[in-house]
Amino acid sequence: MIDLKVWTENVMGKHFVARIVGGGIFLVVASTAYADSCNTILSALKQETTLTQTKQTEGKQTTEFASGPNASLSVSCTLSAPNIAVTWDGPDPDVAFYDLVGAAGNLVTHRPAAEVVKFSKQCRQEALKDNTEIATIERKGMAIECQAFERDGGGTTITVFAE
Repeated sequence: MIDLKVWTENVMGKHFVARIVGGGIFLVVASTAYADSCNTILSALKQETTLTQTKQTEGKQTTEFASGPNASLSVSCTLSAPNIAVTWDGPDPDVAFYDLVGAAGNLVTHRPAAEVVKFSKQCRQEALKDNTEIATIERKGMAIECQAFERDGGGTTITVFAE
C-alpha cells in the first residue's frame, strides 16, 4: 500500500494535504486552528484605536501597524503559531509601548498582559547589558526575544511567541 504525501496547500485559510493511498487521491484537512488564531489576533488588533494598519502581505502572512510616531507592531503568521514584534524607535519606551506589548502578547500567548509586560521589561534590561544587544526569556507558554540598544538614539524590539 502506498501512503505518500504529495503536497500541502493553503486554500481560503484552510490547510489541505493531498495523499496517494493505494492508488487513490484523498484530500485531508490538516488544521484550521492556526489560520483561525491568526485571524482572531488580527481582528482584535484592528479594533485597537491606537493602531493604524500600514501593510499586509498577500495571504496575511505579515501584517504591520503603526502606533504613534515611535512605535510599530508586526504580526507574523508564517511560523507554527502567530507571533508579534513591537518596535520602539528611541531611547526609552513609554508606558503606551509596554501596554501594547502586553495586550498584543496576551493575544498570542493567552498569558496575562501584566506578565508579558513584566518579562518584556526584564528582557529589554538584559539586552541592554549584553554586548550582542539581544536577550531571550522563556516562561511557561511564552518566549520573549528582545533587541535593545542606546547607541544612535536607541531602539527596542520585543518579539513575543507562544510556546
